[in-house]
Amino acid sequence: MPDTDAHRLREQLATCTRLLVMQEVMDFSGHVSARIPGTDRVLIQPRDTSRAALTADDILVVDLDGAVLEGDEPPPTEVVLHTCVYRARPDAVTVCHGHPTMSTLFTTVDRPFPAVRNFAYRFAGQLPIHQDTTHIRREEQGRAVAETLAEHRVCLLRAHGTVVVAPSVEELLMDCLDLEEAARSALYASTLGPLLPLTEHEVKELRASYGKSDYRAGKVWEHYVQKGRQAGIL
Repeated sequence: MPDTDAHRLREQLATCTRLLVMQEVMDFSGHVSARIPGTDRVLIQPRDTSRAALTADDILVVDLDGAVLEGDEPPPTEVVLHTCVYRARPDAVTVCHGHPTMSTLFTTVDRPFPAVRNFAYRFAGQLPIHQDTTHIRREEQGRAVAETLAEHRVCLLRAHGTVVVAPSVEELLMDCLDLEEAARSALYASTLGPLLPLTEHEVKELRASYGKSDYRAGKVWEHYVQKGRQAGIL
């Protein structure tokens, strides 16, 4: 991968991380990573560097065993969550593990995650919930998360957080924001009366409709980049 492309990917990761902090999907913890195309190397932020101030130069390079190849800081304690997903999912380009409040709440109640907004059609049906509530620090725990995730793009971690997998950093940002907004919308709607989740027919129609909007991830990315600049975080 040319150095210019690798640097651009680093910049995207730093930008995405700051935007996710701004939108309260991440806080002092959580991490975004990306596989360097054509390699078994992964870009990931250090354990202790503030997510709100992350820069491209802060980002580490690790191998699929989590060993640091470039950088002087330790990787996140849950680096195996990322490396095990990359090993199990050759299609995974980028991964986010965060602790967003609204979507995590749906792992603490006995009800499925309901898709009640049109953009939430991608989350219709029961999202897989990984039952380990502890930090994912050991190799066997990372493999177990990858098994729960399977071919899904989203996995909920019981009483803990989320794992989101995407084919680009722009799509990762969109999916993380959409997941949390879908959860927030369902929670608010439930205070008004019985929920009316999207039907299978509606999901099918929405999949076709949104399939014509392949520009959406780029549009979302540009909006939040500009919002971040106006807020002074980029």
